[in-house]
Amino acid sequence: MAKALQVSIAELLTGDVVKNENTSGNMKKMSFYVCPICANVIQSVGEGAFCCCGITLPRLEEEEKDDIHMPQVEVMDGEFHVFLEHEMTKEHYISCFAYVTSNYAQFVKLYPEQNAECRFTRRGHGAVYAYCNRHGLYKVLV
Repeated sequence: MAKALQVSIAELLTGDVVKNENTSGNMKKMSFYVCPICANVIQSVGEGAFCCCGITLPRLEEEEKDDIHMPQVEVMDGEFHVFLEHEMTKEHYISCFAYVTSNYAQFVKLYPEQNAECRFTRRGHGAVYAYCNRHGLYKVLV
């Protein structure tokens, strides 16, 4: 029925039709969504309505800056070396890093037991994001 009506299953079940009025996406308005059940990470240029594991995902809001979660960025050989001294256990870890400029985005998924670090090709000024599975989304300008 959802296919015939050209709506999502979530819209069909709730009775609310979501109209996308975002006619021009902007990379600087990148939004992130994370499923609390399966840890799936979704990126969107602008805001959207996303469902995973049967639930509607809220847009992640940036957390207050703190020393534990702010990504450190060093310029090395034309790249950004991004790292974070953070525990990486199965219960508490940095799930991903993202580097976003006005016209470019790069994403690195991280897993427990590995180091919280990566490299991004330097593409100009932008922002580096880090997502902690317990404490949320953190951003630093580069």
